[in-house]
Amino acid sequence: NELRRVLKLPGDVRIIEGMDIAHLQGAQAVGSLVKFIDGRPFKEGYRRFKIKSVAHIDDYASLAEVVRRRYKYALRGEELWPDLILIDGGLGQLRAAQTALHETLLATVGRPEAAALPNSTTLISLAKREELIYRQDWDAPVKLSAHSPARKLLQYVRDEAHRFAQHYHHILRSKSILD
Repeated sequence: NELRRVLKLPGDVRIIEGMDIAHLQGAQAVGSLVKFIDGRPFKEGYRRFKIKSVAHIDDYASLAEVVRRRYKYALRGEELWPDLILIDGGLGQLRAAQTALHETLLATVGRPEAAALPNSTTLISLAKREELIYRQDWDAPVKLSAHSPARKLLQYVRDEAHRFAQHYHHILRSKSILD
C-alpha cells in the first residue's frame, strides 16, 4: 500500500520485475530479470540473458537489449505485464529502458500515439548509494526513509536482480576459463 501511495500508482502492486546488467570490463555481459509476486520472489519467473548485440562496455545498450527481449513476449500476449518494472540504476538506466520499451511498442503497434505502456505498468529505477527512486514521468527523484517498507521492498528486488545477474556472470566466466 505504501508503494502504491508513494509512486502514485493507479492500482495494487502485485507483480514487480527487476532488471540488472553484469559484466567484467565488457566481457561475458549478461542481464537478469527477477519476478516478485505479492512481495515475494517468484523463482520460476526469473530469466537470464546473454548480451548478444553489444560488443563493448555499454550498460545502457545492454539494458535496452534485455528490455526489448523480455517485453516482446508481453506484447505478443504470451505473458502478463508486471505492475512495476524496476531497473537497477539511476536516471540514465531508466531512460535507456524507457526508450527501448517505446521502440519495442512502436515496432509492434506501428503508430506513435499507441506506443505506450499499459496503464497498469509503471517503470522506475532505484539508484544505489543515495537510494533515489526515479519514475518515467517525474521530473525529480524521490527518497524514502531508510525504514520505509516500500524502500526495503524495492531494495530487495534490486539486490536480488543484481545477485542473479552476478551469479550468471560468474557461471559464464568460469566456463570460459575452463574452456
